Amino acid sequence: MASLSLTAACGDTDEPTKSAQDGGTLEITHWDLLAPSYGAKMWETFQGYQQQNPKATLTKQEITRADYETTIKTQIAAGGGPDVFAVADTFLPELAEAGVLEPLDGVFGADAKLNVTNEGGKWRGKQLAITAQIAPYAFLWNKDILAQAGVQPPTTPEELVTAAKTIKEKTGITGFAVRHRIAEENPWWIDFNNWPQGFGGGWSDGKTLTIDRPENIAALKAYKAVYDSGAFAVGDDASTFRTKFKEGKLAMLIDATGAPTAMISDKVPGTSIMSSKLPFPGKNTSQVGIYFVINKHSKNKELAKDFLRWLVQPQPQQKLSEVIGNASTVAVDTTVPEAYVKANPWVTAYRENAPFSHGAVVNGFEAKTPQIRHIVLQWIEKVLLQNVPPEEALTKAAQEAKAAVGG
Repeated sequence: MASLSLTAACGDTDEPTKSAQDGGTLEITHWDLLAPSYGAKMWETFQGYQQQNPKATLTKQEITRADYETTIKTQIAAGGGPDVFAVADTFLPELAEAGVLEPLDGVFGADAKLNVTNEGGKWRGKQLAITAQIAPYAFLWNKDILAQAGVQPPTTPEELVTAAKTIKEKTGITGFAVRHRIAEENPWWIDFNNWPQGFGGGWSDGKTLTIDRPENIAALKAYKAVYDSGAFAVGDDASTFRTKFKEGKLAMLIDATGAPTAMISDKVPGTSIMSSKLPFPGKNTSQVGIYFVINKHSKNKELAKDFLRWLVQPQPQQKLSEVIGNASTVAVDTTVPEAYVKANPWVTAYRENAPFSHGAVVNGFEAKTPQIRHIVLQWIEKVLLQNVPPEEALTKAAQEAKAAVGG
């Protein structure tokens, strides 16, 4: 991503403030507007606002995911950009720190019933974003393979290792898979965050890095144990092991909300995919987080705020939830249609896990997360490939991270 100054043009506009009733044009963007499966339906959902406010005109800016952050940064640095736009939780700290987002405190009344996931849209006590989509993780398994092997779904790290080995021994099918390769660094970081989260650990306490805390070490030991089990998909990237699951050649995995729908097939129908909380001591999981924000440069801030107030009403939220596949959580609590749950029983655990999901941005070190991520994952890779003891690896990672970013 290009390095651009976001602060050069972050002052408030001198244009007179317009009320939402005055109408105007509102430009909105989200990379999912280009999604072939539901982009058009998402835009149709947004356009519902024009029924409430006929004086408003919505336009969309189409930006691919690969170019999204760079394009938004370039536009904002020049004093422009869309009025309302989606932002990934890993990008939010940079925009917040630059002061280019419009505060949303006081925008939503108590009747909005925003759920707990919106806490992730706060920056230093201020609400700068609301939830667009929180994609938590869940433990997934093919119930037919487990039945064939005579294995019960594991609920502990030890049971996970035993189940994976038994499945491999009795069926020849790979027991378990998760990301584990530095070639997928950013998604691996988000995926691996499940392990310290599930063990009650984390990378910081908000002020100090806690990379080598006991819970993280215990999580890494459990990760290493299943990796060494002989029933792990060693070397497979996410695309490969998801394809194996889809073909009935993988029994269990930990993955985010988008994975099950992509893995359903004639060999593995939705009714064969089951899910639960992670097989770890605690309830916490990692998450892929997406939020909606308002550009501080917007000439229609009040209209933008009114749009978001409308968007978090029950009907638009329910429609948006269904558009993106029901498994993810949106800004307010919604329901999953009964027919969908019957055809896709795995969806329930994702909804249950959402309130316990946490982003992989390091609290208190948000802008320095990429440096911390690289250091920690390099040492975790040494645990996997060179058998460096987990205690030693995380101690060394903690020392290097502290030297690099402080804390």
